[in-house]
This record gives sequence, structure tokens and C-alpha cells, in this order.
Amino acid sequence: MEDLAKRVVDEISGKVLGYVVDLAIDYDTMLQYGFYVVDEETEGEYLLRFEDVQKNGDVILISDFSKLEFVSEREKSLIGKELLTAEGISLGKIDSLVFDKMKLVWLCTDFCQMPSKLVYLVGEDCVFLRRKAKKGRKTNPFKKVINDFKVVALTPQEERPVPERINLSFSYFSGKLSACDIFGYNNERIIAKNEKITKLIFENAKKHNKLNELFFALKK
Repeated sequence: MEDLAKRVVDEISGKVLGYVVDLAIDYDTMLQYGFYVVDEETEGEYLLRFEDVQKNGDVILISDFSKLEFVSEREKSLIGKELLTAEGISLGKIDSLVFDKMKLVWLCTDFCQMPSKLVYLVGEDCVFLRRKAKKGRKTNPFKKVINDFKVVALTPQEERPVPERINLSFSYFSGKLSACDIFGYNNERIIAKNEKITKLIFENAKKHNKLNELFFALKK
């Protein structure tokens, strides 16, 4: 998750081509195969595959702009999607992801942590989990889901993985209002309640890794 928001730089010209806004994941294998990069000037989105990365340090270096594949449309990030059982029981909204090297292994909500191997469908707004049916057992449906899925209790907040940044450009946030105060790294208020989101506020929220929090704080 540490690659989110890294700048992507052309190592020949030294030009900043954009920044990493999301991880490219194959939902069939749950393997990450690259990054989604957004150009801040045009807000265009591009796919950068691992094989086209020259170096990955404080910034990601690539040989030239042609290594970025333009994407007109892509699936929304897993962050913010609702985690559902096959019976339609909600296990909360996904707020962070845990990887083992390049493999996505855990989906975390405010209620539980679930192994990614149980996912059978990644939809527009929801992610569905499968389970093996057990015969001859009659229990409360909700308890059965919890037992069958072997829900893992959440770790303390300070040990939780850093939430993935929300993968929306400024155009989505522009002109909307925040429903609450949002505080930065040093506990300073960076967004006030009822404040209209401007480009400056958006950029400041991004620097403080608060786009995810701002997304869920927007007034509907």
C-alpha cells in the first residue's frame, strides 16, 4: 500500500507524469500486476504495468510516457464496496486491503477481516463471498455466517493497514461539502465542517492521505 500517491517520473526528461491513484489487481487471481496513474493536469488515467517500471523508490521511474496505457474506464477500487455473503448479509464496507508481496490476502471492514480467497464476485458496488454449505445444522443465519466464514477479529487501530486512498479525481469532489471536520497528520484541522471542496483543499487532503476519509464524509 506504500506505493499509493507516489509520483511517476520520466527518467529521461525528469518530467512528473502523474501519481499512483490505485492498484491494478486481477480479481480472478487476486494478484497485483501494476498501478493506475492519474495525470493531474488532464485527470486522464493510465495503467502502468510492473514490467515497465525501471525503479521504484521515493518515486517510480519509467523510461518514457509511452509506457503508460490510457484507460477510458476501469473498475472502481475495492475500497468503499460493501462486503456481502451469498445470502445478502452485510459484513460492512471495505476500508483497507492487506497484501502478502503482490497477493491480496485480506479484505478489511469496520467489522471484520475476511480472506480474499472467499471472493467469488467483485461487482460495481458490492463484493460477494462464497461459503461451503453445511448440512444438518440449524442456527441463527447471522451466527452461521460468522461461524462458516471464521471471521477474524480486527487488530487495534494502530496496527491496522493504512487504508487505500480513494481512487477519484478532483472533479468528483469539486463543489461538494464536508459533513464533518477532518484532521491532518499533526492533528491540525485541514477541512472544516460544511466547507466546500476546492482544488487546494483536495490537494491538501491528498497530501495528508485523507481522500478516503473525505470521500465518506461528503454530504449526500
